[in-house]
Amino acid sequence: MQRKLVNCLEFGHVVSILDGIASRATVNKGLEAAGLDRSLLKGGTAFIPYAAEAVLVETVARAIGDRHLGARVGMKFQYSAYSVYASYVLSAPDLASALERGRRALYLIHPGSEILFRQTETHLVVGRDTKGLSVIGHRHLDEGALFVIAQVGHHFLGQDWVPDWYEIPASPPDSVRELEELAGTKIYANAHVPGVAIRLSDLATVNPAPLQSDVALSLESLAALMNVAPKQTMKEAVVEILQSLMDSGTPDENSVAKLLAIGPRSLQRALRAEGVSFREIRTQVTIGYARTMLAKTDVSLKDVAKKAGYSDERSFRRAFKAATGQSPSLFRASLKTGAAEFSQTDQ
Repeated sequence: MQRKLVNCLEFGHVVSILDGIASRATVNKGLEAAGLDRSLLKGGTAFIPYAAEAVLVETVARAIGDRHLGARVGMKFQYSAYSVYASYVLSAPDLASALERGRRALYLIHPGSEILFRQTETHLVVGRDTKGLSVIGHRHLDEGALFVIAQVGHHFLGQDWVPDWYEIPASPPDSVRELEELAGTKIYANAHVPGVAIRLSDLATVNPAPLQSDVALSLESLAALMNVAPKQTMKEAVVEILQSLMDSGTPDENSVAKLLAIGPRSLQRALRAEGVSFREIRTQVTIGYARTMLAKTDVSLKDVAKKAGYSDERSFRRAFKAATGQSPSLFRASLKTGAAEFSQTDQ
């Protein structure tokens, strides 16, 4: 079962933009409402649920009274925040090739979504399909996506270029008028997906400033260069969420389900279909986290147990030994002994 996720490269940039629009306290409340915190900002190669980013932007938008906050974020978004993905797209020889590269590699930054092309007699409409995902705040991300996609056009056609029109899903007439004022072009509502209209005659525009790279970029090498592996199964998505949030406390099953925009029972059924339970995944992640702390820090066992989400040190010891065959103390001691022996041998 595939989940719709967002690379933390994007998430971190969105948070920084929100910090420039609203107060830090307001953004923090938005993160809390989404079940997230700023510890995710240091993990540029991780993923978070699309639904969680939507809740963040929606919460901030309501707090400051801006129903087009997503569009404003999209207008401020720097395409270069996508790192090597941006280089891959913006080093294409022409605009048509750049759009095709963006479509093919989207899974690296937005697993579960896809870029769709629809051609009219005069235009190519480039849209991002999230496959009917209906979550709080998704409208903000839809509107923001318009301006992010348009940045590819700006690179080839100039910063003064404006699409002939944008398309958005259903929206009230007064909201459409406000968005038209922001965008400076026509907005057509009731579209299937948010889209950007680019003239067919512009697609052959040669790249005026190819982004340079020390590495010859290809789709095959891009994932390795970005150091990401998009999480597509439900198990992988749950592992990603738990690992991302371990520094601030281990979320329970209900919290993880909320982040994935599904109910706890749906989460249980999906994991059962993959032959695993939430409890098994949680144990795998927490023990892995504890192993890292034991190996790389001198934190007491009591504090390791607490950070790993165990109610007391005894239950942590029992779980650790069941998973590794060693007690936490013996595991840490064996690492120190091994390091000492290696140091003596090296001398």
